[in-house]
Amino acid sequence: MNRRTYAALAMTAGAVALLAGCSLTDGPAGVVVAKAQRTPPASATRPYFLTVRTADGDRKDFQVYVEDFDRCSVGERYPRCKETHA
Repeated sequence: MNRRTYAALAMTAGAVALLAGCSLTDGPAGVVVAKAQRTPPASATRPYFLTVRTADGDRKDFQVYVEDFDRCSVGERYPRCKETHA
């Protein structure tokens, strides 16, 4: 097995293990002020992030599932947006 094939298999196995054992926690409540897709190219498995402004004025970035990313628009309240558009 060449190095390239081995590296591809190792990355695939790592990604599968990460996805199988990983669940994202909810971010803090607040108003969505930004949305970021931090890893091109587009795919359902890349990380998606929301930024909210909390009640005390802090900005918080956190990772969300692609479904929640799609459901929550800038200006909406999180986590309500992910629940009402289900």
